[in-house]
Amino acid sequence: MSEHSEQQPDLWLEREDALCRPGRLERLRWATETMPQVDLHLFRGGLLSKYLFEEARYCFVYGQFLATIVLGLAFIEHTLASLFYGAGRNDLERANLAALLTEAVNSGWLSHEEYAKLDNSRNIRNSVAHFRPPLHPERIEYRAFIETESHPYQILESDARDLMEVVFSLFSTSLLSAPSN
Repeated sequence: MSEHSEQQPDLWLEREDALCRPGRLERLRWATETMPQVDLHLFRGGLLSKYLFEEARYCFVYGQFLATIVLGLAFIEHTLASLFYGAGRNDLERANLAALLTEAVNSGWLSHEEYAKLDNSRNIRNSVAHFRPPLHPERIEYRAFIETESHPYQILESDARDLMEVVFSLFSTSLLSAPSN
């Protein structure tokens, strides 16, 4: 391997850091200000929930918004399923996120506003994880160019920020901070 090819990754990272650092700093400041001051050593859904949360937060700061949405919702799904299982609701052990969100609202664990935001994030995640034909209203291109006339990246950042805002807010509720029933 030549010295020139060995320097290419270094140069790429330097350019990436120079271009993206201001956005990362802004998102990190927002996350730091938005996240309540709570002990993150104990996660209600166990170690996997902790990893899902940490990676979603990291992806958000680093501008990986699709990953933020997928991982953030996986954190919510895993945590809710764990909480229901701990409360004796074995019927929800393999429930999908839509069912878990509905049950969480019915149980008073989520507000209707939190439910609406998480359900919207679920629909966004589904349009990413599952094929939608061109010009389908759930596709990012449709939402960006037809609905809002915005850049798709801006829409994805807003979607990821909305999801992380709900995730962060849940840490200040009894849902994620108190022992399960």
